[in-house]
Amino acid sequence: RADMPTDSVTVAVRLRPFNQREKNQNEARIVTIGQDGLVGIAPADDSQAGKQFSFDFSYDWDTEQDTVYTDLGQPLLHQAFEGWNGTIFAYGQTGSGKSFSMGGTKELPGMVPKMCTEIYTKIGKVQAENPNVKFLITCSFLEIYNEVLYDLLDPNLKSGTAKKRGDTQLDVKEHPQLGVYVSGLQEIPADTSTKILALIDQGNDIRAVASTAMNATSSRSHSIFIIKMMSTEVIEGQKREMRATINLVDLAGSERAAKTGATGEKLKEGANINKSLSALGAVINALAENSKGKKKVFIPYRNSKLTRVLQESLGGNSVTIMVAAISPAAYNYDETMSTLAYADRAKAIQLKAKKNEQMTEVGKLKQEIDELKALLAAAHAAGGAGLDAEAEARMRRDMEALQAMQQSSFEEKERIAREMEQTRAEAMAKQERLRRAQREKYEQERAIILQSGTSEWVPLLLRSSRAAAKHISAAADTGGDTGGRGSADAVFVARVEALEAARKAAAEDWREHSAFFAVL
Repeated sequence: RADMPTDSVTVAVRLRPFNQREKNQNEARIVTIGQDGLVGIAPADDSQAGKQFSFDFSYDWDTEQDTVYTDLGQPLLHQAFEGWNGTIFAYGQTGSGKSFSMGGTKELPGMVPKMCTEIYTKIGKVQAENPNVKFLITCSFLEIYNEVLYDLLDPNLKSGTAKKRGDTQLDVKEHPQLGVYVSGLQEIPADTSTKILALIDQGNDIRAVASTAMNATSSRSHSIFIIKMMSTEVIEGQKREMRATINLVDLAGSERAAKTGATGEKLKEGANINKSLSALGAVINALAENSKGKKKVFIPYRNSKLTRVLQESLGGNSVTIMVAAISPAAYNYDETMSTLAYADRAKAIQLKAKKNEQMTEVGKLKQEIDELKALLAAAHAAGGAGLDAEAEARMRRDMEALQAMQQSSFEEKERIAREMEQTRAEAMAKQERLRRAQREKYEQERAIILQSGTSEWVPLLLRSSRAAAKHISAAADTGGDTGGRGSADAVFVARVEALEAARKAAAEDWREHSAFFAVL
């Protein structure tokens, strides 16, 4: 039922099909998917006894995306409309299909785009029944790359793996009323499914991704797409506010360097990924142990940015779903067994979800804050007479608590979100102007180079064209003006590079022939 979430973590296991490499290697299938959440695993060489696991849901390789969303994403969304926080996170080794379950493709959308589309269908139905209900939907997109937090909706953020620690000011903080949150993370309002999906695309375009031997599009970071929902209506002079936060988490896959072939920066990325996933495993173990009701175990949330950010989702106020993505191939037996054991521990975690609903008298918060401000001002004007340090500190704490409640109110959230959207739009417009100016500069440089007669025209022209193509491609990704270019620049670069490669090869052949003739 939508209004009665489960009291423990819901765990689903999804098996992906064999990939082409595994087919070429004639890999044996080691996983069987049974009915009612049963999953079996046995090594291909019968060196160990097989093992059976039982989960809430189990999906074979041919399960459709709609089925997964109907079982997992849709109930969680309906609960969010009732005021329950929710989290879905996908876990598994690199290349196991996590991103497919969460994001999918344009032809086969995953849970994230399906949920983002259904939100507005649901809002339309609610408002058709009760026109007095108002909704505010805001989105954030967080990336954790090499244990550093980045805002994927920041128009000034560098793309891919070019990000550096100095590019971000985000930090994890904790507030008595707000709980654990990321300070500085943008919350962009989205009033249509088109806009929310565009925000997802913009964030994914600059997320850190690279190719490894295990996965051509391996995520080198964890990402969390955060949807905050607020609804309000006035009933008999009191304002009823309902709120919910949905965290859609796409974890980077655990990986072994021997299999991925990672070296250099990719090896460092893999080490940071494994470190944060180990911290997540330690938190899940501790939470599962505490759920047994015996001796309390310390929960190491602070051991990683990932576990700190997910603190509320794992052991706090949230309905949580884990999707364990696994491979069918014998080659991945150890990783698949590890994922299944991980998921088996997670299903024991007890949740503390509560409904986020409050009734407040309209204008009462502002009145109480103004009264406290007036008392503090009067005391300071009188030289502090009648107000000791402890009393002043207590009044300031009370005022901060009331201000936090006011800032989280519907109207204040709406105002802040609109201001943030305007600031972001101005930043994106500035970036577009810079791209246009840069493109014009490259056009002028190209013309000068062609007329100069210098022998260095090929590398200079290539540098100019590559940069121009990059900026034009970036403009196309963000919906900017490309001037009909982009593909033409890419073709030009390819042709000139081919000619330059041929010229270098001919020059090398000439040097070899010259040396040979000299010896003769």
